[in-house]
Amino acid sequence: MALNTDQKYVLFLLRRAFGISGNGEAPEPENVKETVNMIRRSGILLTVYPAVKALAAEGRAQEAAIEQLLRDKYMASLRQAVLQDYEGRQVIGALNEAGIDCVPLKGWELRELYPERTMRQMADLDIIVRDYKYSTLKKIFEKLGFAAESESSWKHDSFKKNEVHVEMHKRLTDDSGEIRDWEKGMWSRAVCAGEPHVFRMSPEDFYVFHFVHLHKDFMNGSLGLRRLADTWLLDKTGAPADGARETLTRFGMWTFHERMVAAARAAMGEAEADEDSEILLEHAFSSGIFGNDKSYKAGRIAAMSDGSMKSGKLRSFFAAVFLPYGRMKAQFPVLEKWPVLLPFCWIKRIFGFLGKNFKSSKEKLDYSNISQEDYEAMRAVFKAGGVISGEDK
Repeated sequence: MALNTDQKYVLFLLRRAFGISGNGEAPEPENVKETVNMIRRSGILLTVYPAVKALAAEGRAQEAAIEQLLRDKYMASLRQAVLQDYEGRQVIGALNEAGIDCVPLKGWELRELYPERTMRQMADLDIIVRDYKYSTLKKIFEKLGFAAESESSWKHDSFKKNEVHVEMHKRLTDDSGEIRDWEKGMWSRAVCAGEPHVFRMSPEDFYVFHFVHLHKDFMNGSLGLRRLADTWLLDKTGAPADGARETLTRFGMWTFHERMVAAARAAMGEAEADEDSEILLEHAFSSGIFGNDKSYKAGRIAAMSDGSMKSGKLRSFFAAVFLPYGRMKAQFPVLEKWPVLLPFCWIKRIFGFLGKNFKSSKEKLDYSNISQEDYEAMRAVFKAGGVISGEDK
């Protein structure tokens, strides 16, 4: 599965943004509008725009057209990135002043690996806190001018101020079992970041969490070039991978880790793309950073399947309505202390599914737009990513 000319051109821009020079002349994009759409869909606008602008300044007509189409969106995204950093620091400062232990997560910390912080685009800021109390956090955010977007959800709550969205997390993942145990131990391994209540994950935990979170999004049908760029930069740090191997292997994610690193190196031109990497790169372009309705649904079916599309649809439906006990514990933390309450939690879950969430749940489980070809293509993606091989190294 060979990448087309426009996809190769976008990878050229991504490499140039990080100062990686290729062999020969720069490729020419064939479809300017599709190239612009790929850049935006892949979540790399802030990363590659300076490279586009530099090429346009050299008198290249195609880059001039791309730069013109991207300019306004770039300025808006740059403004958002600057505001995210400013407002994020205000939030962290307020949490520290209130004596609330916190750890910035995901993109905000990954920005440190980029040549310039504003080269890494983000939809929102993610922060996890210890001893979570929604009422206290809401007061802090309201004092800073944020409005609450959710009311004490089981995993995280959202707050918004203009273009800045902040997700305050109670937990890192939706999982239970070994991943949940690892997550609970994160705080004991966290490193103080200069203020008494502001922490960073240990390098090993940060490395592990990147792949745990990437795995979750991948199983939901998305990838995107930005995540591969993050993976490449994290891989360049080197050391944490050795210590993380045992943890990721225990989670059944080491093969997935190896495939993602290989695809990231291929994307950045550091290695030849093998068949698996080519499939993953094509998926990164087609799904984009957030995926889409079709990739999400095809991902659910492929992940649940025992080898047939029919079984995948059936299992996906029952898994959505009747969550496994481990996921029930994730959504109803009271079960960790009082497992006898499971029947009541089931009733609440089912009424929630049939009540206010019924319309959205029904739409998510409507697989009428997923063809056999879509299903088989996603199975191929999952095999390339090492998540349905049945083995882990």
